[in-house]
Amino acid sequence: MSTTELMRVRYTPDGDTVRGLCPITANGIRRTEEVRVRLAYLDAPEIGNPQTYAYAVAARAYLRRLLYVNEPVSVTLYGQDGYGRLIGEVIRLRDDGNCGLRLVAGGYAALYHCPRSRGEYYAAQDLAQRNQRGIWRVPGPWQTPWLSRGAPP
Repeated sequence: MSTTELMRVRYTPDGDTVRGLCPITANGIRRTEEVRVRLAYLDAPEIGNPQTYAYAVAARAYLRRLLYVNEPVSVTLYGQDGYGRLIGEVIRLRDDGNCGLRLVAGGYAALYHCPRSRGEYYAAQDLAQRNQRGIWRVPGPWQTPWLSRGAPP
């Protein structure tokens, strides 16, 4: 089951995570809370890994170009990961742009736990691989970021 929320972007700490302000209603009280959203269906290289650092910085820079600070976005939430982040698809309201799909298409991230029913993600990764974009230029650990973290979240 999924829910869709509106959020305002505050910060992009890495290539597959967005922090933002989201309105929350609890016990009849409405407030704004900062949330961390990991982009669904993909994994970007880790900044903390020296082998993948250049690719990780490129992914973060691209995501920062896609989303400006205080930009309103729509987030379809699917759950939570092992690090306490929400998992969701982030869609820019100004053009209905799917940020995760653009990261995959640009070769900044690899598919991760992506259901086969989401063929657009598989097509985007296939195109990035065939055109040797980003992480697909040269084989290496940047193509499987989840392995550099150890156990997947």
